[in-house]
Amino acid sequence: MSDLATRIRQVHAHVGGLRSERDKLADTVSSLEEGARETKRNVEVLHARIMELERENEVLRLVKPAAAAETDRSGSKERIDELVSEIDRCLALLKN
Repeated sequence: MSDLATRIRQVHAHVGGLRSERDKLADTVSSLEEGARETKRNVEVLHARIMELERENEVLRLVKPAAAAETDRSGSKERIDELVSEIDRCLALLKN
């Protein structure tokens, strides 16, 4: 009988350890799920920003005619280069 009681205590201890491990894993899963939701929100924000920048870029292309003076073109070119760089940064963030 003593052997059976010892075995039952061991099983209870093992079950307690498994419950503890399950609770830790559940916390980890919750944390990872929250991280995934936050990452998804960031991706959506970055996609919206890319679309906004692309629209702004298109407007700039339409507003400044190709035959504009060189000084106007250099200013527009700098602005377009900035927008393209920002779009590239957004795309790089999305890839990560």
